[in-house]
Amino acid sequence: MIPDFMKYFILSILQLVLHSFIEAQSLYDLYTIQEVKITFPFSNWDQKLDSLHTVDSDARLIATKLELNGIVYDSVGIRYKGNSTYNANRNKNPFNIKLDFIKSNQKYDGHNTLKLSSGFMDPSFLREVLAYKIARQYLPASLANFINVYVNNILVGLYSNVEDVDKDFLSNHFYSSNNAFFQCDRIDKQIQLPGSCPPGMVGSALKYVTPDSACYFNNYEKESETGWNELLNMMFHLNQDLANLENYLDVDRALWMLALNNFFVNLDSYSGSGHNYLVYENKLGRFNTIPWDLNEFYGAFTNAGVGGQLTVLQMQQLDPLLHLNNLERPLISKLFSIPKWKKRYLAHLFTILNDAKNANAYEHDGLVLQNQISASVSNDRNKFFTDAAFITNLYNDFTNSGGMGGAKTYPGLISFTNARISFLSNHPSLIVTKPSIEQIHSFPTEIHKNEIVYIAAKISNASLSSLFYRYGPEEIFKELMMFDDGLHQDGIAGDSIFGAAINMLNYSSLQYYLYSENANSASLMPPRAEYEFYTLQVQTDTFIKGDILLNELQASNTILKDEHGDFDDWIEIFNSTDQAISLNGLYLTDNFDNKLKWKFPDTAINANSFLIIWADEDGGDEGLHANFKLSKSGERLGLFTIDSVSLDEVEFPALNDNQSYGRCLNAWEYTRNPTFGIPNDCNITWVAESPKFEYVFCYPNPIDQRIQLVFNNAIPNLIIATDILGNIIYKSKTIDSKLFTIISDSWKPGLYNLHFIFSDIQTFQKIIKK
Repeated sequence: MIPDFMKYFILSILQLVLHSFIEAQSLYDLYTIQEVKITFPFSNWDQKLDSLHTVDSDARLIATKLELNGIVYDSVGIRYKGNSTYNANRNKNPFNIKLDFIKSNQKYDGHNTLKLSSGFMDPSFLREVLAYKIARQYLPASLANFINVYVNNILVGLYSNVEDVDKDFLSNHFYSSNNAFFQCDRIDKQIQLPGSCPPGMVGSALKYVTPDSACYFNNYEKESETGWNELLNMMFHLNQDLANLENYLDVDRALWMLALNNFFVNLDSYSGSGHNYLVYENKLGRFNTIPWDLNEFYGAFTNAGVGGQLTVLQMQQLDPLLHLNNLERPLISKLFSIPKWKKRYLAHLFTILNDAKNANAYEHDGLVLQNQISASVSNDRNKFFTDAAFITNLYNDFTNSGGMGGAKTYPGLISFTNARISFLSNHPSLIVTKPSIEQIHSFPTEIHKNEIVYIAAKISNASLSSLFYRYGPEEIFKELMMFDDGLHQDGIAGDSIFGAAINMLNYSSLQYYLYSENANSASLMPPRAEYEFYTLQVQTDTFIKGDILLNELQASNTILKDEHGDFDDWIEIFNSTDQAISLNGLYLTDNFDNKLKWKFPDTAINANSFLIIWADEDGGDEGLHANFKLSKSGERLGLFTIDSVSLDEVEFPALNDNQSYGRCLNAWEYTRNPTFGIPNDCNITWVAESPKFEYVFCYPNPIDQRIQLVFNNAIPNLIIATDILGNIIYKSKTIDSKLFTIISDSWKPGLYNLHFIFSDIQTFQKIIKK
């Protein structure tokens, strides 16, 4: 029996663990204002941060204490960030906060960096947060909300809290994080370029001038270890080889970013000043454009990159094909020179227009957020605009007569959006007759592997129709022509029903969207494709909850090496059945907004066996290498089917180096020792109070040529023998009798553990061979 005091101690630990999980609210919940309290051991912290920023914009000041939503951290690194938004004479500057600057295990809700914007150039306070919410409808973009910032117990003010585009973000959206990654912006630390650099080495707009990467150093900041060759290769194809560009650039994603910038007149971006965005190369070798720094959405930045400053009216009537022939903006002029890409861009712009119209210019979202932060704005004594400006600018223009930001007019968010809707709804490039796609259906209704699937739809006003498809989220969509010939499950030839046939091969799912075009325009279904798409699931063997379990994990490993010699985090799963199970169609994730984050390769887990997955962010490596790491400060881990059905989940607490967390009975706990690929070494000995093990006889002990086992009340599913180092030296086959013999004549003298695994319990016994 477990002593009462031990039971109380165990219960207390569980309560503490659960309490810590409950306290850590989501860092980017849109409708919760966060709170951070920074403590410096001196009162002149602002002067020190200014001095550091002058000497080295990357240098950080150490805060002795930081409290984030009630969770306390120490030795946190703080610096000011920003270009035009930073000024040493201001009382409120944007912050960059590194929780793990000194202590590597410090994270909050899985995040280690906070990027806080001060509200400069935005009377409404809403531009950045609302902009990211809108952008996430069409392409990967950061989460964002609001946060009150205190320093030494004094309120500095209300800030926008924007998710950092870091390795976790890249892994969540692009299934890898170690490839070429650049911030396309003028860097703070300018260097003298080589004298061989040709003219035109200005800006961050992907203009290719020379193969010498050194000539681009001042305008592209490399965030990855390597990547210059990859970036320049993409730029070369963009500027000089459009026929092969889609192998190096996700063109559709770039078009979405450009359409979003144009509709909302986000000119402090590629579409205006030609900077302020990110590019990341996924594991397929294609760069993805990522929007960034959206604090001047809705026409707050008035320079379109040509001519002088624009008036509000000029921005309301901004040409949807701005920079069409501008060679300094190749992402626009080169892409738009290809008719199918220009039509796709206009289709995306039309979708954004319709969404804004259907959302009443996002009036509801704006009002909800304005009401949510009104008290915090009122309490912000360092804000750049008045309370009246805050109330006014959601609906109407606000003209600032001077002061911070200078004399200018900031368009009202709702009135400006309505003006763009009105202008673009009547623009010649958008009022042309568009293809119509409807009545989409597939055949057969129940799909199996290695079967032909037909997808058809009624399509009119189109000269060409295509089906774009892929078998999983990490692949590139491939184009397949659709036909109205009566041979593709499309009815009668000439009836405006178009179809296409796809072989499912050995895949478990199909993702697809439809595209049609005519001489002047294009349409996509669903309208937000490729970011949204239709999915067909293959009829597979049903996974039964409890058959495959998360069994153990380690978030900081310095002992065990993977096949490449790296010390990686690892996750162990266990097949609790007496049959091998294919893992095809299963996924692991540490982000429950992306349940299909890492797909198991075509592999199986044997009956009553364990399988190790390295969590090392190397999702592109062959073998079992997930595209994410585990957080030492704790996070949530899940095992899901392709239908996003949960098979098993665990929320694990903070772990020390080489400490593991494992399943013991039907609960999870810190284990005594990591048990890689074998039953867990649990802290609590449950054997004594379990009747199943009351009469488990193992004789002789010490052993010789064989081991005789006798089970009284239950027969184990599996027996494993391990040596003192944890190496598996024996694994039983099916056990169908209460009498069982293990031949041990080849075992060397030493100490061994016999592990007995039942359906709901596991234990071990020590034996010796002399």
